[in-house]
Amino acid sequence: MASIQNAVQVMVDKLVADMQGNQPLTAEEQALVSNAITKLTDNTKLEQAVVAVAESHINDATSALQQVSQSTGAALQTATESLTQTSTDLGNKSDKLDLLDAMAPNLNRVESLQATNNSLQVRPLMPMTPIDIASTSSNNRRSTPVFAVYDSNGETHVVRPGFSHNGNTEQCRLEFLKLSANGAEKTTTHTSFIYTNAFEQNPASKIYYYGTSAYIPLASKNNSADIQYEIVYSTQDSQTTAVANYGGIFCKSSGFTSITKPKQNLNATDQFGVSTLTSHNYNEVGVLYDNTKHCLVMVDEGTSVLVEKYRDGNIVTNTAIANAEELQAYVDAGDFTVVKFIYHNMQWPYGINSYNHAEQTVAGYGTSYYGFFGRYNGVTKMGEHKYSVHYRFTQAKRLEPINYFFSNSSGHYKTANSNGTYSPDSEVKVVLETFDGELLGMYSYQARAYHAGYDCGILGGAISCINPYSGAGILNEHYTYNQYGLGRTCRAF
Repeated sequence: MASIQNAVQVMVDKLVADMQGNQPLTAEEQALVSNAITKLTDNTKLEQAVVAVAESHINDATSALQQVSQSTGAALQTATESLTQTSTDLGNKSDKLDLLDAMAPNLNRVESLQATNNSLQVRPLMPMTPIDIASTSSNNRRSTPVFAVYDSNGETHVVRPGFSHNGNTEQCRLEFLKLSANGAEKTTTHTSFIYTNAFEQNPASKIYYYGTSAYIPLASKNNSADIQYEIVYSTQDSQTTAVANYGGIFCKSSGFTSITKPKQNLNATDQFGVSTLTSHNYNEVGVLYDNTKHCLVMVDEGTSVLVEKYRDGNIVTNTAIANAEELQAYVDAGDFTVVKFIYHNMQWPYGINSYNHAEQTVAGYGTSYYGFFGRYNGVTKMGEHKYSVHYRFTQAKRLEPINYFFSNSSGHYKTANSNGTYSPDSEVKVVLETFDGELLGMYSYQARAYHAGYDCGILGGAISCINPYSGAGILNEHYTYNQYGLGRTCRAF
C-alpha cells in the first residue's frame, strides 16, 4: 500500500499543477501547505497509524496514535519547562535592569566626590609663556588686578587695567585678552593707552582715564544662542569727571551711539546677593546680566523702561520700571547676575596686611597679605577701583560670580652688611569657590629671591587669575630687584 509520503507526493504534484493554473495559491496558503506537508512527512508514527487504519489493523493504529500523543505531550512539557525557566531568567534580568535607575544617582555621587577630591589637592603652578616685556625700566610695569571670566571650554577672558596713564608705554596699557586653555599663549583682542586729557567716544589707541570696563559673553539681538565675548565700556559723555556728565554703558561692537545711561541709584540685588551700582561715579559700575537672553539689562535714565543690551545693538522693551521694588521683583522672577566692572587704571588690588589687619593695596615687597575677591560673610569686594573680579561661564551658559581667596607668606629681605644677608622664600595660595560653597580648585606658587639680599616680588597678587576648568592662568609678581614686566601664563598640572 502506498505510504503517506507517496500520497503527499501526489498532493504536491496536484498543487504544482494548480499553481500553474489560472488561480494560483496565495503566499499565505503556500506557507500553510508547506508547513502541513512537513509535519505529515516528518511524523512516521502518524503515518504508521494512518496505514494501520487503512489496513484494518485498529490495535496497531491505536498504539501508534498513543505514541504520537505521548511524544507530543513530552515535547509540550519540555517546551513549557523551558519557557518557565526563560521567564524566570528574564524576570531576574529585569530586576537587575531596574537597578540602573538607582545606579545613576550613585554614579553622579561618585563623580562629584572624585571632582571634590581633585579640588582638594593643592596644585602647584608652573610658568609657561611670557606675556609682558621684561625690562629694568619702570615703563614696563604691569598691574596685577584683573576682571576675569573663566569659560567652561578652558579659555579665560581678561581685562588688565593700566598701571599708569598719559603715555604709550606698557605701564599705561589697558588690555583685553583671551588666554588659551592650555596656557600656551594669550591673544590681545584690543588694547588702548590711558589718558586723562584725551577722550574718544569709540576708544581706539586711546581711552579715557575716568571709566570702567568688562569683557563678557553676549548674544546677538536675534539669536540668544549666538554668544561671543564682547568688550563693554562704562564712560563719561565727554572729557570731564563730573557725575552729571556720566555717559553710560555701550558695547564696543555697537559703538558709542548705542550708549545707555542706567537710571541713577535705582538698584536691585541678584540671586548671589550682589547689588547693582548706578551711582554714576566713573569708577563704580554694576549692571544686570540676563542668563537666559545673554544680554545686559538696565533701566534707561530718560524713559524708565528696560533696555536689553546685546553685542550688536539694543532692544528697547515695553517694560516700565517705576521704582526699586518693581526692579527687584523683575530680577527675582528671572535668572540674573550682577556684572561689576573694573576701573581702567588700577595698580594693585586691595588685601589685608597680615601684620596689622589693615586693608591696603597689595603693594609691599616681602609683606604677607590675605583677603578675597567676591562676596563672603555678607561683604562684597568685586571690581570697581579696589578689587579684582572673577566669574565663570558654565556649560549651562550661566555667568556666575566666584570667590577668589588668597593668602601669601613672605619673609622680609635684608641687604648685605656686616651682619650678613637674608633672601626670603615666599609662597602664595589661592582658593576658588562658588558663592554657595562648592570648592573649584586650590593653587600654589612658590618663589625665591632672584638676587641675594632682596625679596621675591609682590607675591600677594602674583596669581592674577586661574581658570578652574583648565588650570591655565597668569602669574605676575609685578617687580623683583631691578626688573619689571614679569607677567607670564601658567598652568596647574
